Amino acid sequence: MTRAVIVDDEYYAQQGLKMELDDIDGIDVVGMYDNGEDMLRELNKVKADLIFLDIEMPEINGLELFEKILDAEITPYVVFVTAYNEYAVKAFEINAFDYIVKPVTKRRLKKTLERMELFNNKEEKGVVSVNCFKHFSIMIDGKDINSGWRTKKAEELIAYLVSGAGAYVTKDKLAGNLWPDLNQKSAMSNLYTAYYYIKKQEKNKHIKIPIESGRGKMRINIEHMHCDFVEFEKMIKTSVKNNIIIDPMTLEKVLELYKGKFLEDSYYDWAIPLQNYLEMQAEGAMKLLAAYYRKEGNGEKTLFYEKQIALMND
Repeated sequence: MTRAVIVDDEYYAQQGLKMELDDIDGIDVVGMYDNGEDMLRELNKVKADLIFLDIEMPEINGLELFEKILDAEITPYVVFVTAYNEYAVKAFEINAFDYIVKPVTKRRLKKTLERMELFNNKEEKGVVSVNCFKHFSIMIDGKDINSGWRTKKAEELIAYLVSGAGAYVTKDKLAGNLWPDLNQKSAMSNLYTAYYYIKKQEKNKHIKIPIESGRGKMRINIEHMHCDFVEFEKMIKTSVKNNIIIDPMTLEKVLELYKGKFLEDSYYDWAIPLQNYLEMQAEGAMKLLAAYYRKEGNGEKTLFYEKQIALMND
């Protein structure tokens, strides 16, 4: 059963839409609101799958409300319902699921619901794999899907969240670091636009990039993805204790992951401190392995890691 919410400041428009939806099997109207703030306060409680949202409303309009919906713990489909055609382009630019012009008919509503069912029945592809060393790429089942962004900032937003290794970061900080030359309001608007494009790419590619957004902050859930940089740090910790190698095989695998500097090809200023730190980690691992194999009498591996150190310092 699809759980739907209606937000419209006009009573008769609310009731008319509810009557049409009540006549359609498989949909349950679980909330009706004449203003967006009341809906936002209850959204996580009612757990709506679908929101029918008027655009022209006092205090906060539907387009502004759409941004706030992204801060909820759930991510419902949003359908704009309005008497004005002029908002259509903007609605689809910000990745609204559908746009219906009043008066709403049962036939038109069924098209929306059929489209929603089609999206929900699409088989989601495998686990996301993100590579950060040298070239940034997002892979699904071995295929690079890091293309088709409307803006490169969508890619940068994912990269920034990945660099946090699962930690939450405030949206103010995100906006300031990704758009340092803009004022706060413009930077925040750009942040939401980039996030919309990521959600649109998910639908186009039938994938799930595990970004969690809510209460003024965002993170990427690294438990639902594979990342070379995260694995690099985990394996360093398990293979070296107090600057002594306890697992040389794992430490060698660490260096196989290090194919170049962190986000080397992307030239992000905010990435430089982490880039330098990881480079020091990699060089330290090489020195430990060179010393370890020298002590073991393995001249071939000693020479290999000494050459790698020399190349890194050229």
